[in-house]
Amino acid sequence: MNELEQEIRRLKDELDRKREEISDLRKLLGGEIDREFSAPVEEFSNKELENHLRELLSSIDAQADSRPDLRAITSPRKTLGKPFVFLKRALLETTFTQLNAFLDLQIRFNRQVASLFRTLHVRAGRQTDRLKMLDAKIVGYDEDLALFRTKLEDLRAALERLQGKSADDASH
Repeated sequence: MNELEQEIRRLKDELDRKREEISDLRKLLGGEIDREFSAPVEEFSNKELENHLRELLSSIDAQADSRPDLRAITSPRKTLGKPFVFLKRALLETTFTQLNAFLDLQIRFNRQVASLFRTLHVRAGRQTDRLKMLDAKIVGYDEDLALFRTKLEDLRAALERLQGKSADDASH
């Protein structure tokens, strides 16, 4: 590698490090983001896409169980808080008895979607590896083809010389 290629490689590595430093907006903002946004995945490098996929897969896995946790119900009221919490939990428990069948189906679906995304991610990685292997084979074949062409040209030249000598011998 010459100096220019080394400098380009160093600058690309530095750019990747800088992108990783600012990739997490929550760290940059120091808190949660108050609205959803879509990531411009078309502009991502392969490494950024891989990191984004990993984050999405872990997020999907974490949200697969959509059943709310009744223990997380609290109240900011000091004196009336306990009765309100009791009523909220009782209301949710009675409501959930009606919705449990639907929630079970939804949770099963969510887990299947998460599994599908993991499967597609692994499959895409394997396909990428296979393409790299095929590219390496093609490069090898191109080199072999170039060698065959030079050998063929050498053989043609030798044949033409032999045919030229035999024509000269026949004319004498």
